[in-house]
Amino acid sequence: MQKSLDIFKAEPQSVFDVLCDRKNTGFYMPAYQRPYSWEEKHIQDLFADCENVFRNLLESSDAIIFLGSLLTVDDSAATTICPLAKRHTPTHIKLVIDGQQRLSTLVLILLCLNERLNILLPKLKKSIDKEIDVNLADSLEDLREIVSQLIQDTSNFVVETQAEHDLYKYLPKVIRSQVDCWGKDDKKANYTSPLSEALLHYQRHIIDSKKTNGFKVMNLDNLSKRIVDNIKVIRKQLDDVQVGFKANKDETFLTVADLVNKETFDVCLDFPIDESLLIVSDKYTDIQSVIFITAFAKFLLHRVCLTYVEVNNESYAFDMFEALNTTGEPLTAIETFVPKVIEHIGYKRKQDADVDADADADADAAIKTLTGITERFEVITKTKDKNDKAKALILSFVRAYQGKVKITTLRDQRDAMIKSYDSCLYIDKDNYLNHLKETSDFLFDYWQAKTPDLTNFVGSNELEQANICLRYLTDLKHDIASSLLVQFILQDKKYNTLVTSDSSFVKALKAVTAFSVLWRVMSGGADGIDNVYKKLHEKGFKIGDSEFPPYQLKNNISLSQEKFDIELVKSYFISELESKIITKDSPESTIETKWLDICSKQPILTKNKNIKLLVLSAFHNLELSTEGFVRSDEKRNNFYTASMWDLLSNNDRISKVYAPGSSDINSFADQKIIQPEIFNKIGNILVDARCNITNNKNQSWHSLRQKMLEVQNNESIDNIDKLLNSESMVSDETKRNASVLIFERKYAEITYFDEWTEQAINERTKLLLSNAWENLIDWLK
Repeated sequence: MQKSLDIFKAEPQSVFDVLCDRKNTGFYMPAYQRPYSWEEKHIQDLFADCENVFRNLLESSDAIIFLGSLLTVDDSAATTICPLAKRHTPTHIKLVIDGQQRLSTLVLILLCLNERLNILLPKLKKSIDKEIDVNLADSLEDLREIVSQLIQDTSNFVVETQAEHDLYKYLPKVIRSQVDCWGKDDKKANYTSPLSEALLHYQRHIIDSKKTNGFKVMNLDNLSKRIVDNIKVIRKQLDDVQVGFKANKDETFLTVADLVNKETFDVCLDFPIDESLLIVSDKYTDIQSVIFITAFAKFLLHRVCLTYVEVNNESYAFDMFEALNTTGEPLTAIETFVPKVIEHIGYKRKQDADVDADADADADAAIKTLTGITERFEVITKTKDKNDKAKALILSFVRAYQGKVKITTLRDQRDAMIKSYDSCLYIDKDNYLNHLKETSDFLFDYWQAKTPDLTNFVGSNELEQANICLRYLTDLKHDIASSLLVQFILQDKKYNTLVTSDSSFVKALKAVTAFSVLWRVMSGGADGIDNVYKKLHEKGFKIGDSEFPPYQLKNNISLSQEKFDIELVKSYFISELESKIITKDSPESTIETKWLDICSKQPILTKNKNIKLLVLSAFHNLELSTEGFVRSDEKRNNFYTASMWDLLSNNDRISKVYAPGSSDINSFADQKIIQPEIFNKIGNILVDARCNITNNKNQSWHSLRQKMLEVQNNESIDNIDKLLNSESMVSDETKRNASVLIFERKYAEITYFDEWTEQAINERTKLLLSNAWENLIDWLK
């Protein structure tokens, strides 16, 4: 029977045990580990804990600090290392599963302690040279030996090799997957992660210092901001340490006299401080600093501990990490998915090396693709935001890939990613990763953008309509539709039809939008619309008597139009829409008239946020002429623009001709319009583009009508065609002003009526809905 101790071992180890005594050990941060993120407060808290326990050590040998756990897997065979320069790695390699933040910070503190001790050592030597008292000189010499040993111990933030290169013979003790590579020469070595870059930078500083007189503070130019900030914080903390922990305002700072003849310093730190050192500290001002920094360095190395856990394989390690990580931030499903991909890439690199000359290049390309995905999440600082975006990516991609997906819990999300990847054929795993990358690009850059803009993604002729469609869908958080859009994006990218008139994505985007608007207006809400997409992706669908397989990327990597046909999707949407219309039991005879009948009774103006695209569709290409209401595609009737959408998005722009509380009902000829089911119909809409028509309370119909007539007499409205065709239309401000004027032209549809009555509202309702149907159904044909 296998014993648990054969699977893992756990024991308390000091910082010296973990970092300094393991001279030939390197620590490797796998790809799913988050970037180094400790900030000033974390470091200040660590030093504050050290000070408190250091003070306790003056009285008790039990004084010790446990920082937490360090969970590793031995990978001295370098099976998970990527990129890998063979025979250029440390003798022992530990894959860090948990504890990388505290480990990285301890390494930085060692670096700063080494720097400080190197700066203080020459001052100590000068004191020795000056001292004429033999006993005092011996005490100073003993102190010098301790400092020299500490310099050697704290220099183990690198692994020294037998290589000849002055700089690259020293391997940074901590590196990160994908961005760093251990190497014993400048051709193999690559250190671009913030921490490993800083370690090499300091090693270069040590080498350069040997060529000059004296050891100076390392220049921090060109290092990452987080590393620079933290080194500055550590240096400031060490400044306070070497004057007796002066930073703590709640405590009197210590003096060397407080440390003299403390047995615990002899027993616990192997650093006895007697009256001789007290005398020389009073005699030479720098010696006090040396004593305190030395005592602190000894304390950090030997009295600050971690629970060091080593597991014999990564699978066990991850299970243990989940158990230990009860108070930290849980890893997202994307982060736990990364090792699966790394494992496959490593396997592929080894297996294909003998038969494929491009195996390494293909593996490097896959790593680059994976990095493109993970980097999206690394810049997100808030845990909730990171989890929300991971959830959205999984919902969109896994549904597009295999149809059904359950993402209620974090475990669901992890299972969804790993199972979909495991079920993917070996030869298709690169495509899987590429498709995941394209999906993340679309979601981050467009779907989740603050103001979605498809420039460089959609041709200029379709850009305005595509942008308002995307804004409509993202406003509604209609996330389930993103899976279908992703499938057609992938098809366009494969066949180079993106940004062309043959783009399936644009057709899909407009079709999804039209279907959503027509469905929601009729139903007063979502009313099961998600089930239409679930049927499309999970089970397959029927159109008439014909049956079609589900739209899934799995096993359909070709992305051919035969497998993903946008015209077929449009027909499916129309079929589902017609079925829904029929269930509403309208007495009308045709699908269009049934829809108009159903929607004309809906209180549409109660949900202004959801009706913006309906309003634009109702107004688009419709105008009042001398011959009555006609459809016209003149520029003055183009409402499918981003500036129109932005105007409707402003508060109070969508208003009502008759609105309870702001209109005098007694001045309206028909008292029936006071009923909500009447005044909330779309025929009662008034888009107040400047917020200056409906701003008076209790105004009468005739007062309101007069204001609208005066606005229509604006010469700019008469010259709108000239303005729209002018070169000045390129500026956003001009476009916005033109949009205001175009909206104000629509007042003619209201002032057309002498009295504002139920009949007027009903007539205008049918007019606008009929025009909206005609515009939107065109996107489904």
